[in-house]
Amino acid sequence: MRAVAAQGRWVWAVSGLVTAAVLVIPGTRLITLGLGSGNASAGPQVVTTRTVTVPQPVTSLTVQSDGGQVQVAAGHVRRVQYAETIMYDQGDGPPAVAQSVSGGHLSLSDPACATSDCSVNFSLIVPFGVTVSVATQGGPAAVSGVAGANLDTGGGPARVSQIRGPLTASTDGGPLVVLGVTGRLSADTGGGNLLAQDVTAATATISTGGSPAMVTFAAAPASVSVSTDGGPAILAVPGGPYAVAADSDGGPQSVVIAANPDARRTLTVTTGGGALRIQPTQ
Repeated sequence: MRAVAAQGRWVWAVSGLVTAAVLVIPGTRLITLGLGSGNASAGPQVVTTRTVTVPQPVTSLTVQSDGGQVQVAAGHVRRVQYAETIMYDQGDGPPAVAQSVSGGHLSLSDPACATSDCSVNFSLIVPFGVTVSVATQGGPAAVSGVAGANLDTGGGPARVSQIRGPLTASTDGGPLVVLGVTGRLSADTGGGNLLAQDVTAATATISTGGSPAMVTFAAAPASVSVSTDGGPAILAVPGGPYAVAADSDGGPQSVVIAANPDARRTLTVTTGGGALRIQPTQ
């Protein structure tokens, strides 16, 4: 009984640690952060906003922001609609925002802000079938409802929800929240906390570089790999059995799912000393 009780204590402690560490990151606040989180200086600022409807059909989108925030949401629209919120030093002219459409691909960027004290926040509504690529150079990103996404925040926080296809996310130390993804999931936070819930992807590869990871599947995956390099990890999966390879490198470890080394579905979790638990999805 003492062993069981001790195991229960560390499981609850790790669960609380992961949940607290991840859930305190920006979530819904991601879309209401102060303007100009990138290169804006401390001097007087001018803020202007422009709204645009793209007349051409768009099937894919690339947004590159030099430190500004980017929000992309799929909606019941036929054409892409977006708002640019531009902040720049008083006395300077507004930076040019580059827009181009070619072969159904829309590109938006703020190249002037790479060398000037300015920032541009992009907020877009796109049709559901659009795939999205976002790079923010440290700014926050939020993407929801699209057909697939590729994110690189360069240290900024990211929140991704209801992706109807594959998701690749790199945050370089920024925290990452994933709420629903159906296609292949590939996530590398480079030291940021990770929370992924309602995942139905068949395959997933997740790395946190020392930070906590909590991953919950809503459908039984074919192959999952989670590596935390010292951070605690909790992986929850339905069904079973699974072929399980779990290595906490001396840290507390618990595997409480149906396991069979000959099973076709595979789970690989390594924590490098962090607490490890693999459990059934509740």
